Amino acid sequence: MLQILKRNPMAAIIAVVMHLLIILFMVVGVDWLEKPKQPKSTVEVVQARVVDQEKVREQVKKLKQDEKRKLDEQLSVRKKEEQRLAELKKKQQAEKNRLAELEKQRQTEEKKRQVAKRERQQEEARRQKAEDQRKESEKKQKLEEQRRKEQEAKRIAEEKAQKKIEAKRIAEEKQRKEAEAKKAAQEKKRKAEAEKKRKAELERKRKAAEAKRQAEAAQKAREDELLAAMEAEHNAREVDRYIIQISQKIVRSWLRPAGISDGLKCTLRVRLAPGGTVLAVSVTSSSGNGAFDRSATAAVYKAEPLPVPTGALFEQFRDINFEFDPNR
Repeated sequence: MLQILKRNPMAAIIAVVMHLLIILFMVVGVDWLEKPKQPKSTVEVVQARVVDQEKVREQVKKLKQDEKRKLDEQLSVRKKEEQRLAELKKKQQAEKNRLAELEKQRQTEEKKRQVAKRERQQEEARRQKAEDQRKESEKKQKLEEQRRKEQEAKRIAEEKAQKKIEAKRIAEEKQRKEAEAKKAAQEKKRKAEAEKKRKAELERKRKAAEAKRQAEAAQKAREDELLAAMEAEHNAREVDRYIIQISQKIVRSWLRPAGISDGLKCTLRVRLAPGGTVLAVSVTSSSGNGAFDRSATAAVYKAEPLPVPTGALFEQFRDINFEFDPNR
């Protein structure tokens, strides 16, 4: 607190003065409710036997108005003083809050300074460690350079000796290669003749194998074509069978609306999930009668789950179109 007062002496003086003023008002006190004094009558008394009652009433009314005006003025003065004291108290609290905020800011700044100090110390320690590592690395590099020079000198000496040996080896190698070249030429001629015969035999076998492969491929293509045709015919029969079953089940679930005549039919588009669950139904070709179309759509949902195949054949039933004709 003393540090705050030292940094803000003017604010401290203002706060002390405000407290002294409040204590002074509390000790001395002010009679805000001063009783109004009876105003002196300015009406001259006239000795008369007959009194004008109207003038008397006007005089009394004027006296009451004067008294009310004085009371209003006194109340206004008291209200202004109370407002002034409230404002003074508010300013005192604001100053107190400001001083507290300044102290809080000082503590925050002090924490930041401590953190910065620790960071500087840590950075200095890291820098010193890096410097030590650099010196150690330089020492190792010097030792490595000295060792490398010694090895290089040894390598040069070994290379000289190796060159002498290599020259002798080259001379011997040249003689050996000349002998091998002669022998290789003879071997090459023999291999060329053998390779020619081998390639001719391979070509004959390849042509025979290719002819056999083509014959087998043609036979397999004919078999695959026959199997595909048989499978397509089987799938078509299965599709027709399931479409008939679906149509029959929907017709059995259909409830004829009242007043619907015979002979009506419509085309429905049905989206299905595996197991025959109905995902959506829509009318693609209307019968011309809205009630009939709606009853047909309701029959599809009522017939759920619809009979559908499993496996790859179901893919043809994910989205189907069929004619709903309850008269068939």
